Amino acid sequence: MQQRVEPLHAQIGVPPPSGAASLSLKELGGLLRIGLDGAGIDHGMSFTLRRVQQGVALYRAGDPFGPIYAIRSGTFKNVLLDANGSYQVLGFPMASDVLGLDGIEAQHYRTEAVALEDSEVAIIPFPRLAHLGGKAGELQQFVYRLLSRQLTREHMQMWLLGSLGAESRVAAFLLILGEGYARLGYSDTRFNLRMTRLDLGSFLGLTQETVSRALSRFDEAGVIRAHNKDLQILDVERLHQIVANSRHSG
Repeated sequence: MQQRVEPLHAQIGVPPPSGAASLSLKELGGLLRIGLDGAGIDHGMSFTLRRVQQGVALYRAGDPFGPIYAIRSGTFKNVLLDANGSYQVLGFPMASDVLGLDGIEAQHYRTEAVALEDSEVAIIPFPRLAHLGGKAGELQQFVYRLLSRQLTREHMQMWLLGSLGAESRVAAFLLILGEGYARLGYSDTRFNLRMTRLDLGSFLGLTQETVSRALSRFDEAGVIRAHNKDLQILDVERLHQIVANSRHSG
């Protein structure tokens, strides 16, 4: 049973301390890899940065929808809870990803986002952003691209769960995670698995034991080297081959 902590979302109404760090609109666009160079944009706009300690929730399922969050550093897990308290991990967003878009339609968050390590986010008041988007075409495109990115992530998860076998899901996840780190300027073959084996299994539709066995087999075969959370991919081509073989056999 997870220890329940007060979501950071509940604190958003409190004014930030004097001198709190923030990102300009241009810096936010750079973080999210979305260009914002239009003349009609208010470049004086800024977005407050908040630190989120490991284990703290940004928001909980059912909380009223308010801001969305751009992750500046760190890693989160995005979780969907059912009526019985069971949870399904939907993903592991990290720097340059956005959290909270699931709350737009119903005006309350359908999921919760919990920091897997000490992290930092930029708070984006969505109603304000949407209002400004009606005045500037560049901001409209900004919002649309955020939504499109969310759909792409969901499609990737459907592919992982629907077309690959158990070991291939683990192999594909390691490759995708490595690509994510590479986009941030880090190594794509050596990184930390911030999530637990249990959470990784929940995301991939596998048991914790199946995930652990797959990682152990990859380690024994010299495809990876895993020690606690530290993981190094030794044979990228072999991981690609494992994924391809599973798709061909299907």
